[in-house]
Amino acid sequence: MTNRASNGFHYRRSVAEIDLRRIENNYRAFAALVPEATFICPMVKANAYGHGDNEVAKALRHAGAKYLGVALVEEGETLRRGGDRGPVLVFGPADMGSAEAMLRENLTPVVSAWDQLEALEIAHAELGTSRVSLHFEFNTGMNRLGFEPHEVPKLKEWLVKMAKAYRLDGVCTHLFSGNDAGEASKYSDAQLSCFAEIAASFPDVIVHALNSSGSVNIWKRLQDSKNVPASARKPLGLRPGIGIYGVNPGNDENAMIGLKPVMSVKTHIISLHRIAKGDNVSYGPSWTAERDSVVGTVPFGYADGYRRALSNKADVLMRGRRIKQIGTVCMDYFMIDLTDLDAEKPVKSGEEVVLLGEQGREQITADELAQLAGTIPYEILTGISDRVTKTYLK
Repeated sequence: MTNRASNGFHYRRSVAEIDLRRIENNYRAFAALVPEATFICPMVKANAYGHGDNEVAKALRHAGAKYLGVALVEEGETLRRGGDRGPVLVFGPADMGSAEAMLRENLTPVVSAWDQLEALEIAHAELGTSRVSLHFEFNTGMNRLGFEPHEVPKLKEWLVKMAKAYRLDGVCTHLFSGNDAGEASKYSDAQLSCFAEIAASFPDVIVHALNSSGSVNIWKRLQDSKNVPASARKPLGLRPGIGIYGVNPGNDENAMIGLKPVMSVKTHIISLHRIAKGDNVSYGPSWTAERDSVVGTVPFGYADGYRRALSNKADVLMRGRRIKQIGTVCMDYFMIDLTDLDAEKPVKSGEEVVLLGEQGREQITADELAQLAGTIPYEILTGISDRVTKTYLK
């Protein structure tokens, strides 16, 4: 096992520990759902959901991922600078500048609008690059990005006209309610039915539509042979996102396929205060001691990604036990109630505190923190700031 920091310095003891072995485990869990040749494109956008894009990309390639997906051209450039040379799909829109960057870096545009095609045409003419691989994205109900179904004939005409410069390798759409793909549903089935008609117009290309939850639900449904729509019988490519990082997508019980949380956030006690009954803690104040208490200060705050909305709601782990966070979360610190723990054995400065992850038999998940903060686990993970050094277990 190797534990390596993401940069050349590592002064703080507040770290996000990323288990790359679990990244590989989670990728293989998705790959096990589908036939070997099925397209799988794990998403590493948003700095790999806060986990570190270059390190995660290397782990995914090692696990067998041929394709990777990002949202921004800049994210694709980061992967190239990190040494990745495999296919990288860019799902975000491209203007003139970013179109040139995509072609220079041999990134694959996922095109969703005509102005993007125009930008690519100009960039291709100026740079004189070789034939460009494209994917088309279609809007089937998400109403976010994508060509409309009625634009298929015009797109086919464009492909014929531009055949020497461009090659269509795939078509895709995006499910907006992947959780319901496991049963006959008015949402996913309608989207997939619409998408099947679109895909039929583009034979012999990759067809992909399934996010983490949709991936698990559709393929379990196929295996169980339960009311499978004809639109789902043709192998649909997978684009797992949050599931790669070990979060049960959409809190979907059907999505339990052996996914393991990848990130742990750990810090330590830096200060202890013995306070009297009636004393206050932190700004506001929002917490008052109901007994003589021992208060510990933790050097982690909302500037690090520990949300202020968690004030007086969340637990942390110490000595394998749950400990209450108390008072308002500050920019750089928050406090915890150590009274009972200290009574058993005096707490010392420097003892480990786990904010996210496992300690002993206890566990705090991103989903738990998200529910307490009134948000989703995506925001918890991507919200861990650059002030927190990442270390990697290999």
